[in-house]
Amino acid sequence: MADLSTMKNVSFPIPSYEEWKEEVEKSLKGKPIEKLHSMTYEQLQLKPIYTSQDLQSLELEQYPGFPSYVRGTEPNEYIGKPWAVSQELFASSPKEWNEIVKHDLARGQTEIHLVLDRLGFSVTSLEDVETMFSGIPLERYSIRVDAGVCSLPFVALFVAYLQKQSLSLHHVRGTIGMDPLSALAVNGELSISLSTLYDVMADATKWAKEQMPHIKTIIVHGEPYHNGGANAVQELAFSFAAAVEYINECLTRGLTVDEVAERMSFSFAIGADFFMEIAKLRAARAMWSNIVQAFGGNESSQKISLHARTSYFTKTVYDPYVNMLRASAEAFAAIVGGANSLHVSPFDEAIRPADEFSRRIARNTQLILLEEAHIGKVIDPAGGSYYVETLTAQIAEQAWKLFQQIEATGGMTKALQAGVVQAEIEKIAKLREQNVKTRKERIIGTNVYANLAEPKPDIQSVSSPKDESCGGETMERNGNWVDSAIAFVHRRATARGIDAALAMTGSSVAISPIRQWRLSEPFEQLRQAAERHLETHGKRPTVHLINLGAIAHHKARADFMTGFFEAGGFAVMKNDGYMSTDEAIKGALEGDGTHYIICGTDESYPEAVPAIAKALKGANPPRNVYVAGKQPPETETAFVEAGVDGFIHIGSNCYETLVAFMKEMGVALDGAES
Repeated sequence: MADLSTMKNVSFPIPSYEEWKEEVEKSLKGKPIEKLHSMTYEQLQLKPIYTSQDLQSLELEQYPGFPSYVRGTEPNEYIGKPWAVSQELFASSPKEWNEIVKHDLARGQTEIHLVLDRLGFSVTSLEDVETMFSGIPLERYSIRVDAGVCSLPFVALFVAYLQKQSLSLHHVRGTIGMDPLSALAVNGELSISLSTLYDVMADATKWAKEQMPHIKTIIVHGEPYHNGGANAVQELAFSFAAAVEYINECLTRGLTVDEVAERMSFSFAIGADFFMEIAKLRAARAMWSNIVQAFGGNESSQKISLHARTSYFTKTVYDPYVNMLRASAEAFAAIVGGANSLHVSPFDEAIRPADEFSRRIARNTQLILLEEAHIGKVIDPAGGSYYVETLTAQIAEQAWKLFQQIEATGGMTKALQAGVVQAEIEKIAKLREQNVKTRKERIIGTNVYANLAEPKPDIQSVSSPKDESCGGETMERNGNWVDSAIAFVHRRATARGIDAALAMTGSSVAISPIRQWRLSEPFEQLRQAAERHLETHGKRPTVHLINLGAIAHHKARADFMTGFFEAGGFAVMKNDGYMSTDEAIKGALEGDGTHYIICGTDESYPEAVPAIAKALKGANPPRNVYVAGKQPPETETAFVEAGVDGFIHIGSNCYETLVAFMKEMGVALDGAES
């Protein structure tokens, strides 16, 4: 037994990179280590391991709180101030919204967050705002209002409410922001001219500087690009291109760069690629610091305000409880990446408006990260990671190049008008969609491991009803847009009059909108088609497996086929395995199906497949016959000559195969009855 002094002098051996590489190549059986490299949607090549050598060319920041703020904008980060638990809240009426806000603030939410376009009701009058905020101590909580195209109507109503309640405007903190380019990208058009919207943006920013100094007035969203399928590089580049346009427009209207930059907030979606999303937020801080510095802004203005929301793009309608796991991983990435505030999407976001249970689970996800996982007790936990630091630098470099390309086209609006942004995003979107359809990108509970026993989801949309009413007084602008609107509201006028005054300035540009979608939609559409078929015909579209031999001989391929077809909502009829070709033919013909897949070993196929195929093709009516597994070309040729219709294997396009089967079975894919 070794004595204590001997153990004290023993150290762990440190292998060299070459020794590690040699061991890896042994496990690869002679294949080069490059086999372990992979390419991301950002066209960044990932290595299986990173070392200190990867950081030699990088200038790493040692401490947070100093330009370029990669490690954080404050020296003590979450230790000094935890991130804001900023769950987006919506309801069917102002009174219900007020009750929900009070309920959730008492249970851990720390910021009041509303998105006007998804609020569930229209905020049109001072009475609406009075009901919404009645009994809520605004001096204790920050507020985040995503006003969409234009913030003026809400700002006027909210300020009039504060003044009526004799609440100090200086005590209100947070964001009441507008983002017209985001709305343009999603909707394809604006009802108000961009010039007028930039006038409002500049006026609101000037007014807030003097009257509400702790309120930010501009939000720059990355979500429209992310939800269109954009990669991390594109999301950053397009967001910062929009931000620069806002700065330039405000500068021409008399503001300084510091006055504008300090009142901007950025909102990014956090997707499924854990380390990529961490690096994206770290790169965003560096990029914004460089941009503001180029405008001559001070260090305070170079500190970005980052809001994050877990991705809508990655959420699914089917097996929705898995969304809790997705959101947890995404929230973890957002916090490790250093977000200042966070919205965790409720697990039923893609299905219906959140209820008390789904709101509680989403909110508690954040509280667990804060109170139980203690993430906030370590500053920039990803800092110094060879992988994360390298990825951060690569994302920043590539995003900067793309950002400069957008600037070279004349800015974000011109790039949207020319379709440059849409084309760039659609290239990545199509690649993502193809990978989902071929199941290279797996979505648990949707294109793999589907659960056909789950209840059919009752899908409900979440939106704010448009106020289509007309009549009433139209606001007249006298000087500053904000002062005019506040005075207008104090006369008990409504937001409709403000909207009418803005609309009189003329319509804006029109573009091709960026398609907003979710990754799981292609397979969800197939599942819904199968469910409609079940309702109208009494059964799901069905495939029959012809399993050959003992379980060990067919199970792997039978399980693969089951998962393959259940992803489209098909029923899969199985058997325990036929011990002879005659038995297989007899069992198949008794099955009364239309589509059969033979599952067995490659060794069993040459004898069984031609005989089964000829028998099923000769039946009345003839059956469709497929073989599980890819075969050598000469074997496939022989099987096709015997009557086999095709081969299904890991390289097959799952989505296209399922669509073809549905069409052959008469399943209506467009919602119409077949």
